[in-house]
Amino acid sequence: MVRRPDLVPRRVRPVLRAVGCVAALAALLVTGLDAPAHASSDGADAADAALRRAIAATNRAYQGTNRAVDPTPRAAVKGKHLVIISAGSASGGAGEGVESLVEAAETIGWDVDVYDGKLTPATYPGLVRQAIAAGADAMLLAGIDCQLVKQPLEEARAKKIAVTGIAAFDCSDPAAGGSDQDLFTAKINLGPQAKTIGAWVAAYGDAQANYVIAKSKNRAKVLLVTGPEFTTLRYIDQGFRRTIRRSKGSEIVSTLDVTTADFVSNQLVPKIQAELLRHPEVNWIRSPFAYATTLGVVPALGSRAASVDVMGGEGTEPELDLLRNDKITATNTVSTEWESWAAIDTLNSAFRGEKPVDSGFGWTMADRDHNLPPSGVPKPAIDYKAAYQKAWGVR
Repeated sequence: MVRRPDLVPRRVRPVLRAVGCVAALAALLVTGLDAPAHASSDGADAADAALRRAIAATNRAYQGTNRAVDPTPRAAVKGKHLVIISAGSASGGAGEGVESLVEAAETIGWDVDVYDGKLTPATYPGLVRQAIAAGADAMLLAGIDCQLVKQPLEEARAKKIAVTGIAAFDCSDPAAGGSDQDLFTAKINLGPQAKTIGAWVAAYGDAQANYVIAKSKNRAKVLLVTGPEFTTLRYIDQGFRRTIRRSKGSEIVSTLDVTTADFVSNQLVPKIQAELLRHPEVNWIRSPFAYATTLGVVPALGSRAASVDVMGGEGTEPELDLLRNDKITATNTVSTEWESWAAIDTLNSAFRGEKPVDSGFGWTMADRDHNLPPSGVPKPAIDYKAAYQKAWGVR
């Protein structure tokens, strides 16, 4: 059963997340982008070598990084009360996946409340304390980093409330406070290749940058739009910047920070337009997330739409609709439903006193010629819902 307090809108609109990998040169054999004809493995200059690496990585990214869910049996611990706290369910950035979280939690046998932060960080600590007062057994932070609610999470820890997050980082992460103590009880297992969550997220940015390098023939002049309020986006930016810097051909000519306040005050489009006026050489824009793409980047392009390519955020349905209509060039896509089910599995493992197993969760690059269904979002080939239900013993 889902209980939604008055402050929670009943209509939950889609959002954010994120993340990826760098490929081997052998991926050139995959149908996709072609290597530059003039380059050779032993005679190319640095820029050509970077272009070849980007083409290989992009062709691999078309294949995606999803894997099978670990089948280890882990019976559902039923009868729990979960509170989902979203940074903003109408944001298109921090709220996507809330409906899927509810679905997965109900499937496993839990009661669910949804609290909406409405893109107002000052409300987040109070919502955590409200969840504690409501007798929650578990909390899931959607798009809310630990450092924004550190003190109330310490109170939750004292009461042995299980905590995890999606598009959210623990206080112990170097980019999210660097505390010496974890306040998340458990984190989604991203597989053996993910040494840290931050590195996994940064690789998502690597994949975006490789596509930009490959598509532009390593001549991209990029306006990097960033969302500094979210640790996830800082790591994505880290990966994107690193790969562009190593390209020796493409470059980031301007960086523009956008915040939740820009959405609330309708300043997003004017800010992007002003930056484009300052930098007429821009021929690529990298958007931080789908909400920024749909409400800011695309509307801001105006007469420059034909001359500026756009790399989207996380490939939610609104961004994919823009892709179908030639409004953006490409986007990484993640299954927010899969991530949501993985998060519920993570909490179930915490209740069982076990470490979370490999979620199989990954991403896929999409453009007009690859991984773009006629409508909706790409459906993963793996039936992750069935896999989780079998592991939980609820099917």
